[in-house]
Amino acid sequence: MQSRRIVGWTLATLVLFIAVVGIGGYLYLRSSAFQQYALRKIVETTQEATGGRTEIRALDFNLSTLTAHLYNITVRGTESPAQPPLLQIEKLTVGLKIQSALHRKVSLKELIVQHPVVNVRVDNAGRSNLPTAPPNHNSSHSSVFDLAVQHAQVIQGEVSYNDKKTPLDADLYDLGTDIYFDRLATRYAGSISYDNGHLRYGKYAALPHSFRAKFGATPALFSI
Repeated sequence: MQSRRIVGWTLATLVLFIAVVGIGGYLYLRSSAFQQYALRKIVETTQEATGGRTEIRALDFNLSTLTAHLYNITVRGTESPAQPPLLQIEKLTVGLKIQSALHRKVSLKELIVQHPVVNVRVDNAGRSNLPTAPPNHNSSHSSVFDLAVQHAQVIQGEVSYNDKKTPLDADLYDLGTDIYFDRLATRYAGSISYDNGHLRYGKYAALPHSFRAKFGATPALFSI
């Protein structure tokens, strides 16, 4: 009887402890302290990977769906403060899927980029505003096929390219992509399109155009 009581109290204590930790962890993930910590880590990682100065206004995380939303992302290259930044993203949604809790294996379920604006500039000397990424000392090599993003989408993108050396100007609006990954075939399939595109070369008049394409990609073949 005494041993049963000890076991019973032990199990009850463990359940209570797990519940308290779970509730505490859930509340911490929803707290501003966690959001500020996560923002700092994301900014540091992005700057280390790209070499560009990065700012993110806000972050929220839904624990039940393992989905994170990042708002007003700005990445600056070598352009001056008075010039438009290299990249601005209105909203970035990242959905995760736990494949194996035991092996801590997580995959990307969804990646949605809403209203990204890219501004690439090249001066007369051929110098662009693209930042120089620091050397990567990580020996691991991974590809987009290892990453296996189940669904990726770009909504209302804009691209502006200005090359004073060539000279070449290009502007694309309503840029969109919709890409799905087939894990069994190790294959990406999707579409890309944009409207109201303008291409100007030298003294020639701008060429208005639009673009629509479907594509498929495997580690060995790309078709469009």
